Amino acid sequence: MLINNPIIPGFAPDPSIVRIGNTFFLVNSSFHLFPGLPIYASSDLQSWKHIGNAFNRPTQLSLAESSALIHDRGAANLVAAGGLWAPTIRHHEGVTYIVCTNVAHPEVHGKVTRPRFDNFILRTTDIWAGEWSNPVPFDFNGIDPDIFFDDDGRVYIMGSSWDTPSGAINGFEVDVTTGAKLSEERVIWTGAIKNTPEGPHVYKRDGWYFLLISEGGTHEYHQMPMARSRSPLVLYESYDGNPVLKPTANLETQIMYTGHGDLFQDNEGEWWLTCLGVRKVKGSQSIMGRETFLTPATWTSGDPENSWPAIQQPIKPVLDLPKYTSAAEPSSLKGQLTAQAGVDWVWVRDPDMTLYKIDDTGNSVSLQACSTGVQVKGVPASITFIGKRQRQLTGRASAVLRRAQLVGKNTLSGLMYYKDEHRHASITFNSLASTVVFEVVNRVKREPIHRREIVCHLNFAGEAVLNDLEFLLVHTDLCMEFSYRSCAPVSQSGEVLEAEWSAAGSFDTGDMSDHDFTGPCIGLFAGHAVDSREDVSTENLWCEFHDVDLL
Repeated sequence: MLINNPIIPGFAPDPSIVRIGNTFFLVNSSFHLFPGLPIYASSDLQSWKHIGNAFNRPTQLSLAESSALIHDRGAANLVAAGGLWAPTIRHHEGVTYIVCTNVAHPEVHGKVTRPRFDNFILRTTDIWAGEWSNPVPFDFNGIDPDIFFDDDGRVYIMGSSWDTPSGAINGFEVDVTTGAKLSEERVIWTGAIKNTPEGPHVYKRDGWYFLLISEGGTHEYHQMPMARSRSPLVLYESYDGNPVLKPTANLETQIMYTGHGDLFQDNEGEWWLTCLGVRKVKGSQSIMGRETFLTPATWTSGDPENSWPAIQQPIKPVLDLPKYTSAAEPSSLKGQLTAQAGVDWVWVRDPDMTLYKIDDTGNSVSLQACSTGVQVKGVPASITFIGKRQRQLTGRASAVLRRAQLVGKNTLSGLMYYKDEHRHASITFNSLASTVVFEVVNRVKREPIHRREIVCHLNFAGEAVLNDLEFLLVHTDLCMEFSYRSCAPVSQSGEVLEAEWSAAGSFDTGDMSDHDFTGPCIGLFAGHAVDSREDVSTENLWCEFHDVDLL
């Protein structure tokens, strides 16, 4: 069987997986994006479909305090976005559960002092329908919760506690209906290398409770050790052969930073690990961010007293696994990710949904311009942006702006590449100045990048009909190129001509490769060209796009 890694390409870190019947369901972190906690389904571990999002109603929770913080980490800065971190998905007695942390970065006197961790439980009895509950909060000062249903009916939460300087994995019994703690919270393991233990998952096998975690941070020294105990809340004993998934800092590999994974069995009883990883493009460039990978695992011995998982290092994009079989016939969709209509649109933080209009096909999108630039916070200062996660290293995105109704109005609208408020690039039409503008911003770099160029002044003199303006982004593993053209130029004889693309600007993908948590989205943006002025109306300025293609 061929596994085309990553199985979930693009912005898809911290995977957790569960098998319900013959179908696998996988969830990822989503950080500052709404909707969040995307759910993917597969029957063969090869082809996956985005079927919905567990966080799909603005009333469920708020991402208003999910700003991205820049931390000094020596050779390179680390970008730590807030929002929804490291979910775990499990199924028990007809109910599917997700536990997760909403990490908030509240400001006090204009500065973020310490993050706040809002941990919660979601549930549904029909994962296909996407009807997830409101969050049930539980008290835990930490991140990355795991939920474990024991054979005796008791339920436990294990998570990465922030109550100690070097971190620890803590656990306690919980009431899944109310979120109430039913036992004292205890330290159950401090990790194999005592360096940022996080991402715990507990599995019961042959009378042992096995605890799989990640350590070493989420980049060069990311690794996965394991421990076990005879009781879920009694101190776990570390495996002598740790780590079961090694760090990639010193490996010649095409996939870097692997870790934060979840073990599971397929329909035939074979074991697998799904984990995050980063595809290396050039040097240490990683334009796609952290993605979801799959790799086989086996248990080392038939003797329960000496049995531990051996996990194959996911170092290549394609795994050829002759020992594994698949009942499904090969098809052209193997290894491709598809999406149910409409579920893959994303907004930033707490969007005001009255500012967006999308037709049933997704080809026509309108945004109401209501902000200046790319803001940091939620409503009402959330960026007016709608897009999709970038899924392929090589591809193109385009959209056509109806500009006639915007001329002379205070709008700046166009096509945007977006990671967070510190890192973005765009090609836009400034309708107040009648200019095309190209901009690249990365404030995370040691030497920050900010290039803003007026590409051209559009001359409307003598133009009977104002042609629409088409924007194009062509992206490869090494470069992002923005272009524009008049959508329907007309010659003096009245013949409709095929317009040529004009280059607006480009940037090397290394300019947007950082040590970070998130990944790129490509979409449409609308804001004000200038701050509100008495002589410029800013009310009801709708920017209409058609022929939208963000694949």
